[in-house]
Amino acid sequence: MAVRFSHMADNLRHLRALQAFNETATHSSLTKAADVLNVTHGAISRQIKLLELHLGVTLFHRCPNGVVLTKAGERLYHSTRGAFSTLQQGVSEVKRLHHRQSITVSLSTSLALKWFVPLLNSFQQEHPGIALLLDTNDAFVNFDTSEVDIALRFGEPSWGGLYYEQIRQEELVVVAAPSLVENSQLPMGAEDIADLPLLNDAFNVGWESWAAQVGLNPDRVNSQSIKYVDSAVLLEAAIDGQGVALARHLLAERDLKLGRLLCLDESRVPLGRGLYFVCRPGDQERVTVRIFKKWLMSI
Repeated sequence: MAVRFSHMADNLRHLRALQAFNETATHSSLTKAADVLNVTHGAISRQIKLLELHLGVTLFHRCPNGVVLTKAGERLYHSTRGAFSTLQQGVSEVKRLHHRQSITVSLSTSLALKWFVPLLNSFQQEHPGIALLLDTNDAFVNFDTSEVDIALRFGEPSWGGLYYEQIRQEELVVVAAPSLVENSQLPMGAEDIADLPLLNDAFNVGWESWAAQVGLNPDRVNSQSIKYVDSAVLLEAAIDGQGVALARHLLAERDLKLGRLLCLDESRVPLGRGLYFVCRPGDQERVTVRIFKKWLMSI
């Protein structure tokens, strides 16, 4: 037993060296590994030399542009890469579960700006003991490698292995600033709307669907104007009076209530996509997550 313990302690003494090796192999650079670990280039070099001496093999070939793994180095990296990834996941999971009175929510910037953030005050008043951290990111979060608890995502459910529940089905509405249509009678006719500058959403292409719904030739709405990738920027352009937007109703809702935008007609273009609450399986039963979801579904 004493021999085995001594062997384990010997291996643990080289954990820092293994970490230096792993980062160097990942980035093919001693300098980048030093930056990641917040140590000097010399410290990384010494740790790798110590590991090579301990193992009795050369782990890297030095070259002008960095370092390249030897065959022995490749075999070792195959093990360390998975081991450090698993270790990081374990640390993140313990941290996430320990801070049960806080929730990290991932959502797109446009959803945060135009819908979620204006509603936060009501959640804070109802649940002052729960802290929210907002991670605004347009990419879908990887629950395996992040500390995010909940994602609010617009789309079609294709998230295998995750729990998800629809918050709202989405549709597009025709909106413009009052200044753009101040002399017009509402609701406006389709021909009159088509005569105005039409703003285009690159992600939710819907003007042709709108034209078909209201009986217009699609050629009437095939403008070559600016296309907006960000839905929040599209709405700001409409509020500024630059043109008519066919916008997601959820994102335009607050601006419509405040009078910054007007609905120009009564048409609704279904998107076939919606806003979803997404989390790890089982996390929906956590008390704080359950409280947040209940509030979310009520607004």
